[in-house]
Amino acid sequence: MADHVKDMTIRDTDWSTVPASALANVLHALEGRVPLQAVCDEVGLDLARPLEPEARVPYRLLADLYEAAASWTADPWFGLHVGANVDARSFDLLGYLALTTATLAQMFEVLARYLPLWTTSAAFQIERSRTTLAISWVYSDREAPIRRHDCEMSIMAAAGVGGLLQAGRWHPREVHFRHPRSADPSEHVRLLCAPVRFDMPSNVIVCDAASAAMPLATSDPALHELLRDLAERRLAARPVRASTLDDTVATIVKLLPTGDAQLSRVARTLGLGARTLQRRLIDGGTTFRDLLTTVRRDRAMHALVHSDLSVGEIADQLGYGSISELHRAFRSWVGVGPAAYRRARRE
Repeated sequence: MADHVKDMTIRDTDWSTVPASALANVLHALEGRVPLQAVCDEVGLDLARPLEPEARVPYRLLADLYEAAASWTADPWFGLHVGANVDARSFDLLGYLALTTATLAQMFEVLARYLPLWTTSAAFQIERSRTTLAISWVYSDREAPIRRHDCEMSIMAAAGVGGLLQAGRWHPREVHFRHPRSADPSEHVRLLCAPVRFDMPSNVIVCDAASAAMPLATSDPALHELLRDLAERRLAARPVRASTLDDTVATIVKLLPTGDAQLSRVARTLGLGARTLQRRLIDGGTTFRDLLTTVRRDRAMHALVHSDLSVGEIADQLGYGSISELHRAFRSWVGVGPAAYRRARRE
């Protein structure tokens, strides 16, 4: 069911991907509620066209599917509901690693360490104090549009698995979301079993350190070590497209507003020599110049359609020295200037 997509062959510039199987949780939640094909048509899925079992799709496709599904079902808590019902085993090796950990704290450490095997579109980050454990869900592109339902699914799935593993004996101390409240928060409180705060600096699950250290009934140390060895081998074997490429794109995005998204600076930030970085990118089928152009083009198009930033502000954010530089580049990409493109897409 989930292994179908229309014109979504993964190219070297399709960074931040997820397994095609990630779509299954969303489609399963839609079955019998709305016309599946209509929802899929909205985001570019084709249920009649299968993908290979190991296929990956752009993360943006999954996030768009969540938003479309929430709209079609008129469910303001759609992502939250999917996360509450997700089976950890649907996350493949990552899920089985989580299920065999010794403690809840170790489970979150495993998620932080091995999430890149599933996706590099986001990361779990852990901060510890004497009394608390804070697990943040951080998107690689902090400037991307808010994907509320994907975010709430991810936080709910992580918190929900933790509660399940401890047979309901553990709940978060509180949960924070970066996005504003857009629905009755009572459902968040009911499912997360914790106070929930919106418009916060980060997406965070806050735990009591003592409860996070409690042993888990599902712990299987021997199996966990075998799975961890396999996970380490897979991490080490990640191709350039899934590692160096993602890291390079994330660094370019961060440096663009400074006007210093140059090969030498990006390489230095990644702890590499410029020649080494360029060679790795070439081995993956792209170059730094092509990658920089692609990032600028995609972000310019998105900002023109989905934001009210002026063309000058967009030029600044993309590291151009003047509006005319952006204008020339944009015409070379799509044949018209930025203002004309914005008008045409908004009509």
